[in-house]
Amino acid sequence: MMIVVVLIFAICWLPYHAYFLLTHHFPAIVNFPYTQHIYLSIFWLAMSNSMYNPIIYCWMNSR
Repeated sequence: MMIVVVLIFAICWLPYHAYFLLTHHFPAIVNFPYTQHIYLSIFWLAMSNSMYNPIIYCWMNSR
């Protein structure tokens, strides 16, 4: 069960951290036309992680 939680955590948070690593090394990326839309999508994906944990725990509960 824990591998599912960790996998969902990685899927949700990896793009968020990758975005900041890319913008740190390539600052010109923030001037692209749709960067804010991409950032907001990545941000919402990262924040949605807290919604998935109760669903996973309820689904994996043996009772």
